[in-house]
Amino acid sequence: MGPPTLDDLRVQPTWWGTPLLWPFPGRIPGARYTYQGTEYKFGPPDRPDDPEHGEGAGRVDMHGFVRHLPWRVTAQVADDVHASVTAVFTPDDHPGTLEGYPHQYHVSATYILDNDGLRLDFTVHNPGDAGLPFGYGAHPYIRTPLGPDGAMGDCTAQVPATLAWSHREGHPETTTPVSGVRDLINGQPVERGAYNGIYTGIDADADGWWSGHVIDKANRTQATVHATANQPYCVVFVAPWGDGICFEPWTCPGDVFNLAANDVDGHGLIVLPPGDTWTASMRITAAPHA
Repeated sequence: MGPPTLDDLRVQPTWWGTPLLWPFPGRIPGARYTYQGTEYKFGPPDRPDDPEHGEGAGRVDMHGFVRHLPWRVTAQVADDVHASVTAVFTPDDHPGTLEGYPHQYHVSATYILDNDGLRLDFTVHNPGDAGLPFGYGAHPYIRTPLGPDGAMGDCTAQVPATLAWSHREGHPETTTPVSGVRDLINGQPVERGAYNGIYTGIDADADGWWSGHVIDKANRTQATVHATANQPYCVVFVAPWGDGICFEPWTCPGDVFNLAANDVDGHGLIVLPPGDTWTASMRITAAPHA
């Protein structure tokens, strides 16, 4: 969701838009995790948690560290049919991130805007000599309703997920079949807090993408978040602070490092071999809906 004014954007530059959640989405209790038998604690970010930088800017236990630190723009292109921008994030620019995450990495994000919608390609390269462990998620907001008519509750959220993660003390534990209000296969009204959670068991189409939809019959419009199959989790989140919904493509549930350390089925931790590159993509589109 966008800021009410440009002044709001200046005060909280990382609060708006689509946060990128790396090297982990979700929460890690106390920012402590175990990897290959060693315990680590994510260190403080390079800038503090203060009003100038936005609420939550200094939290190291939630959604990783790349969402609230500056990226370096390396390419910009614009012509009559599309516009794109690429930015990178590396420990050379932010050495403080190595405090609790002692791995060499090179992360890039490319945004492409054209007549088909908005696309994000998120790429991780491992320039080091050891495996690079991570999880990733994107956090797109879709404002509802999708036009001037109706209200948020008149819209329908639809995600073809067959499983939802259950939680104990706020942390992912295991998956269970969707049922009741958490069954979004045929759609549920967009409603705050009703079915927020982590979903999986989503079949990709023949091109290797899955999709979540917001259907707004009042405005005869459908907005869709498409994600590549290497992001097999979808977090559905209806924000308490505005009229909107998120379909968040994630590679894993929250607390991924500790889930992997405890060998929890479906933990989703990626360990990228030295020299390898990994890419996940997301598209946001809008189309008429009868």
